[in-house]
Amino acid sequence: MGPTSILWGGLTLATGQDGPYRLTSLEGWEELPPARYDKQSRTNAHGAHPSRVFSDERLVIVEGFCWSATERDALLAQLQAATPFQDDEQPLTVTAAGRTLSASAQLLQARPMLLKGQWGIGRFGWLLQWRCPDPLRYGPPRTVATPLPAPGGGLQYNLYKTGFLDYGQPGTLGRVTLTNAGTAPAPILFGVRGGLEQGWEISAAGDRLRYVAPVPSGQVIEVDTAVGTVMVEGTASRRSSLVISDWLYVPRAAPDGTPGELTVQFTSLGGSRDPAAELSATSSDVYW
Repeated sequence: MGPTSILWGGLTLATGQDGPYRLTSLEGWEELPPARYDKQSRTNAHGAHPSRVFSDERLVIVEGFCWSATERDALLAQLQAATPFQDDEQPLTVTAAGRTLSASAQLLQARPMLLKGQWGIGRFGWLLQWRCPDPLRYGPPRTVATPLPAPGGGLQYNLYKTGFLDYGQPGTLGRVTLTNAGTAPAPILFGVRGGLEQGWEISAAGDRLRYVAPVPSGQVIEVDTAVGTVMVEGTASRRSSLVISDWLYVPRAAPDGTPGELTVQFTSLGGSRDPAAELSATSSDVYW
């Protein structure tokens, strides 16, 4: 296998000589996860009816070894300290094939292999297995932001008094453009900061998110299109105030590798133009 590294709980597993935990195999990361679908056989005919295909969870298995006559016991202890059972998910980060991607995972197995003839010379193998309930793999997040649309300054009179035409301060369009180089549509985490006296709307490609409650100056409403939540300050739900909920995603890349792109427009309801109002949008490249 090519140069690969895995980061889990502060422990780094790597191919070659890049550290004491030497990775020899990686299974379940680059391939598609198992498919799940409803099979309905055709009556009095061959085959079955088409149905939607969903992904099941992703299972990842890695194997490797440690080899150090002087550090053997410490390496085993460090491996065991980094691989206990935990109820919550933790980030599993893999660098392979020129990409660094992460998934939320739970550890299922951590098996040291202490074999006769190898343990005595300082060598032992290990196997780790994780489940990723969300099978998608995510690149590093990127955030872009914009204020509300505002007109520019226009021509400044008297003309040419400075020797050239002065068009004043440029305006803002209230737009952000998001990209996705991955193979799956990318969800977006929006943050809308007030003041917005009558609410706001986010639109893109004919879809809209419309929020009809006031947002005081400094307050932030977070909309997560991955799970369909609307939260104020990350604590209280405001889902009932979102009267139009076309959950926006950034399209996946084209077959020729051209990144998917989504341009998002930010507007206020009622036309208020508080200069403190702002839209931020966070997304990443998302891969099957």
